[in-house]
Amino acid sequence: MRKCGGAVDSKNARLSVSGSKGSGFTRGLTALWERLKFEATFTLLWLVSTALCATVRFRVEGWQRLQQMVKEGRGGVIVLWHGSTTLPIYYCRNMKFYSIVSLSKDGELQHRILLKRGFVTIRGSSARRGAQALLEAVRRLREGNVLAVTPDGPKGPVRKVQPGTIHLAQRSGAPILPVGVACKPCLQAPSWDSHLVPAPFARAVLVFGELLEVGPDENVDEAAERVEQSINAAEQRAWELLSTSIGSLR
Repeated sequence: MRKCGGAVDSKNARLSVSGSKGSGFTRGLTALWERLKFEATFTLLWLVSTALCATVRFRVEGWQRLQQMVKEGRGGVIVLWHGSTTLPIYYCRNMKFYSIVSLSKDGELQHRILLKRGFVTIRGSSARRGAQALLEAVRRLREGNVLAVTPDGPKGPVRKVQPGTIHLAQRSGAPILPVGVACKPCLQAPSWDSHLVPAPFARAVLVFGELLEVGPDENVDEAAERVEQSINAAEQRAWELLSTSIGSLR
């Protein structure tokens, strides 16, 4: 009986090992396929976005404010809406600015694109590794670096400033620089942020607004409202300048 039982156990063990090897092979293939899909998506997104942005005719207002912020060495927080990042990221390429990027799959794509554009990324969001990302961002700002953030990211509410941006400014003492973006013709992606995608040879305006200071004891909600209004004002100014530019060509 013991011999028979031992034979059955040995057979079950072999089946278990075989099944384990099979499931491991399947998982390996699945992981490889997912990696290949990701790389294909990234390559396509990179090529298309670069080709489109390279044809855009830019007009920029307030660039000296960004230059001043960099020159003073106090650090600074660039803020713009999540749906308007494509053109500013391209225009500010290779300036070694920092950016906070989530650890999601979409965030991984953004991370790769930012690295290719010459940015430095800090990984984390309110949902995952948020405290560590905040501390690292504050440290980089205190070192005099410039940090670009989307205060309504990574998943909204759309065009609403979240408290994290205010905490960054308060803890680091760095000023905030709002950015508005306008582009025509353009498309809006069917995403939560209606992401702006420029058409080939579009005209675009970037407006770097007035620098904002957030006091260490300022009410967070009130400061968030101020920042929100400043981004919207910069965006409105961008659309006004764009309308004037297009009108002058007719």
